[in-house]
Amino acid sequence: MIQSIISKNLIASYLCANYRIGTGPESISLRIDQYSEALAKFLISSGQSCAAIISAYNPSSRRLSNEKNCAAHESLRNFLGQHSYPTIESLNTDPADLWPAEKSFFVPGLDLNTAQTLGQQFDQNAIVWTNSDAIPRLILLR
Repeated sequence: MIQSIISKNLIASYLCANYRIGTGPESISLRIDQYSEALAKFLISSGQSCAAIISAYNPSSRRLSNEKNCAAHESLRNFLGQHSYPTIESLNTDPADLWPAEKSFFVPGLDLNTAQTLGQQFDQNAIVWTNSDAIPRLILLR
């Protein structure tokens, strides 16, 4: 097994985070390695067998200013739009409030290899990915 260069404390933070798909009252809240019935229903109704959550905030978990994070988020939005990927605005939050909330995109239909490549392109340590079993998994990229 390949060892990650990401600290155990940072990985623990990723594992404890809340990942919310959508920003309205019908948003879906996800936790890593926990089955989500709402996610399963969404995947079935949208005809997708997989999905990813990708953020451009705080590359390599280095805290950036709100302005730089917003610019990176818009860059990711533009990239996804140029490649015609469907997206849903999402939000990743730290229940311990050690990290500020990070905007992200839920991208239905994004296969694992493409999601990993995209996460690496935006200098992320990890992404969240699920297949049709509707269990979000933390995928480390370093």
